[in-house]
Amino acid sequence: MNSDASMTNGEIRVLLADDSPTIRRHLATMINATPGMKVIGEARDGAEALALVQQLQPDVVSMDIRMPGMDGLQATRLIMEQHPTPVVVVSGVLTSEVELSFRAIQAGALAVVEKPPDRRSPAFEEKYRRLVTTLAAMSKVSLVARRIPLAEQSTLPTTGLLRSLQIPEVVAIGASAGGPSALSRLLGALPAEFPLPIVVVQHMPPEFIYGLARWLDKSTSLGVCVAHDGQALEAGVVHLSPGDAHLTLARKDGELRAKLVMERGTYRYQPAVDMLFESVAQVCGGRSMGIVLTGMGDDGARGLKAIRDAGGHTLAQDRASSTVFGMPSAAIEAGAVQYVVSLTNIPSTLLKLVR
Repeated sequence: MNSDASMTNGEIRVLLADDSPTIRRHLATMINATPGMKVIGEARDGAEALALVQQLQPDVVSMDIRMPGMDGLQATRLIMEQHPTPVVVVSGVLTSEVELSFRAIQAGALAVVEKPPDRRSPAFEEKYRRLVTTLAAMSKVSLVARRIPLAEQSTLPTTGLLRSLQIPEVVAIGASAGGPSALSRLLGALPAEFPLPIVVVQHMPPEFIYGLARWLDKSTSLGVCVAHDGQALEAGVVHLSPGDAHLTLARKDGELRAKLVMERGTYRYQPAVDMLFESVAQVCGGRSMGIVLTGMGDDGARGLKAIRDAGGHTLAQDRASSTVFGMPSAAIEAGAVQYVVSLTNIPSTLLKLVR
């Protein structure tokens, strides 16, 4: 166990938990070279991580999911019970590790990222930078604030407003950081007989999308799948975008279908929430609905504005219930949002709008 209790005001203080000395060394080098970030401790397993969280009170924990003795899942559970601290899970792409990672999300971890590859890999720097960026963003999340009751914190539409627009034929959802947990809660509160298809873009490495689909499928009575090109969209089924393609919509013989676009185009992200929303607005017009959930950045703001301009319904998750308020805030500032709703109230609002 290695610790450094010194700190500098304003720096993001990171605790590393990984049984590989090589990965700890590489990650510490990247973090310490990032302005405003500092590694204050290193743990070889979950038990050491739990002890160092109590001792050092870091701003964020980088948690390997597979470690000897106490693994990352058990450590995350105990940290959330005893010393709530933002945890970012670092996982390999084996099915068993991915499933453990989403169980850690359910236990309170805020994000899951792919374990960086060997230094000789061409993806080495990109993967490490993605992890460092995620650690920085998650360090700002207040876990105490997220536990405040949310029911009274929303700007809810009135019945008159709800009835003033057309009934949608599809629900499109975009999310980034904090999205898996938010999606689990939202979709888990919808009935199996939900009358519309749901299409989702969740910013996430491609290797984790199928794991996300399996995890969500267990937490909701809806069907959940990763969309394939030309697939007919079914009511009561959640269609996730693959992690390496844009998800758009097309209409063939009167039927809504998924259309995958492999080229990144001018979009900063792939898949892009903006591209999904713009496609929904174009294909469905006023019979569309877009929802922006928690996430970093501004993806979705432009597309949600297109849905609103087409006469569709637009919602954004409120600040109090968002892990990261970047995407909802950008959509609100763009004038794209009709209703700002807490995560707790989004399911009931959805049901009012689609019936």
